[in-house]
Amino acid sequence: MERVSHQMNNPPSNLAELEACLQDLSHDEKAAELIRSFAKSMEKSKRLSTFNQEGALIRRPILHNQVLEQQLIGAEEDYFSLLQGDIVQTDLGYFLGERIVDAKFAIATSTCDLVSGRRAYAVLLRVQPIKQDDKNVQSVIGQLLKFDSTRRMYLPPLPGDPQEVVANAILFDGLIQIRLDDLLLASRYASLSLVGWRIFGSLIRNTIVRTSESEVRMRMSLSKA
Repeated sequence: MERVSHQMNNPPSNLAELEACLQDLSHDEKAAELIRSFAKSMEKSKRLSTFNQEGALIRRPILHNQVLEQQLIGAEEDYFSLLQGDIVQTDLGYFLGERIVDAKFAIATSTCDLVSGRRAYAVLLRVQPIKQDDKNVQSVIGQLLKFDSTRRMYLPPLPGDPQEVVANAILFDGLIQIRLDDLLLASRYASLSLVGWRIFGSLIRNTIVRTSESEVRMRMSLSKA
């Protein structure tokens, strides 16, 4: 944090310095690695109860009027009806031109861009229910609880889920597009907890901007050619 503050107070003077300042920030994978290390440090038998306990990853939807009354936000701040990471249901999201119905989604767009009129579109990630009678269900849940995958994030059963749904997974492979005005009419099922939101943000970043040392070498070499 001190390094970031120093960089803000002493901005780079050229593109080379800018790249050097960004190298530990723009494609950093440390957050995702920390999540995996935390999950793997627990006994297998405790992972499910840890992440499934009330308020661990999800909580009841966070309401604007409640946080305003508790003075957690100021009256001058933008009104919100949705937050990044909220789990919602809508039949107005599209993937490759096809409308997706009877599904829940996690909102990937930043909260500040979910204000009416701020953007024309928003991005969703599909939530996949995992059912008791699914093939290899215990193995699938076990893998999700390691947070190894760059394609899925574990979520516990959601409010209103049928009894046969024993878990859920946010799918990072495939971005769903929706008009913001349509999204603002969606039904909310849950908000992410603080740590759930941190994990969600880390995995989105890891999925979209993950890189490797060979890619750094390739780009550095070609930029000098």
